[in-house]
Amino acid sequence: MLKNNKSGIYAITPTYIFKNELLDAVEATLESEIKLIQYRFKNDISFEERYETAKKIHSICNEKNVTLVINNDHRIAELIGCGLHIGQDVKDTCFLKEKKNISFIGLSCKDKLKQQEREDAKLFSYYSFGPMFESKTKINTSGPIDIAKISSEMHKEKLNIAIGGISEINLRLIKQSKFDMAAICDGIYNDPKKIKANCQKLVEIWNEN
Repeated sequence: MLKNNKSGIYAITPTYIFKNELLDAVEATLESEIKLIQYRFKNDISFEERYETAKKIHSICNEKNVTLVINNDHRIAELIGCGLHIGQDVKDTCFLKEKKNISFIGLSCKDKLKQQEREDAKLFSYYSFGPMFESKTKINTSGPIDIAKISSEMHKEKLNIAIGGISEINLRLIKQSKFDMAAICDGIYNDPKKIKANCQKLVEIWNEN
């Protein structure tokens, strides 16, 4: 399912918009050819609000035949039956093997290629690497990532996703570096009035010959 995602763009919702504004942003995003979106939220938002929002986003996604991913909350992903994204700090994933309703799981590797060699590697459908560039949402304290090194040592049997600071300015480099997808937040949601236009432009760039 994920391998057939033609648009190449993985939308990540920002944590600074909520409720109806967030739902409107999701609607605008999915007016393009984007078929994968992650619901990301601040940790201080209650479980009840996260769950109710996730259900509404999931309903929008179902109408548009779009795949939803929940960031770092396996309970919600299991309850509504969608994808889950976790960070590399989750070392023991045995509990996830019991979650039968989660569609798939993605792992954030940051710039650590050895994460691909984890004992639980079979559990993951995709790996994300980044931040590729200076980013407002993905901070890299160890300096710029070596894009060439990462792209040359990615696990070819997995879906490999670039994340962090990606926009229409540098998206071509991500595709040229053989990533399967580009995960984008600010490059989509930097202006609420331009979400649809931003998405369409990103998809157009990705689909260039």
